[in-house]
Amino acid sequence: MAADSKKIGLIGGLAFRAGVFYYDQIQRRYATQQRRLELVLAHADVNTVLACISAGDKPGLGRYLGAIANELFDAGAELVAVTPIAPHLAIDEITRIARGPIVNVLDAVPIRLKMAGYDRVAVFGNRAVMETGVFGTIPAHVNVALKPSMLNDVHAMYNDIALHGKRGTHPELNFLEAAAHELIDRDGAQAVLLAGTDLSSFYADEPPTFPHLDLAQLHIDMVIEAARASGPTLAG
Repeated sequence: MAADSKKIGLIGGLAFRAGVFYYDQIQRRYATQQRRLELVLAHADVNTVLACISAGDKPGLGRYLGAIANELFDAGAELVAVTPIAPHLAIDEITRIARGPIVNVLDAVPIRLKMAGYDRVAVFGNRAVMETGVFGTIPAHVNVALKPSMLNDVHAMYNDIALHGKRGTHPELNFLEAAAHELIDRDGAQAVLLAGTDLSSFYADEPPTFPHLDLAQLHIDMVIEAARASGPTLAG
């Protein structure tokens, strides 16, 4: 029987919930569509990745995650996605090393901002992601930069959520809601870009009250579209 979809490879482990979140979301979509899912998941070491990101070591990060991507291709994956956002710091290096296609979440940012009609957005996520406007994908005149104290607090809160697998807990909810509304009401942001997969997981059961774009969900859309292939559904 012809395959319903290309086999998907996911690099997870950064932090734990990122890969689990992608797997859960993808399998839910496939089940709804009555399509057969073929997927392999590799676990990367969070400390190795965070050390590379903190040092700005794009070549080292590219070699490490590119090698893991190739392990997934060796296991039959036909496309690979790096589930966290921060390691996309080295997406060009990963792509050069990988022996197959890498689904680059950064490609989604300018297109979706334009589609949403947003001229001013703020970013929540890892420090590197926030400080660079999602690695340069958000122009400076569009990016509402967080003040240093807020950036430090959001980074610390994000790391705490990621490393401890928190989901929908009230102290974190209250903090993020207050920070977002301050950026929107005081600084002129029209929305907040959730640019950390663990934020997507954190809000999975109850979406934010503030206007937002969820970058992990956009990435999942890209992965599913890239994996789409002609073939019968399970019902057909």
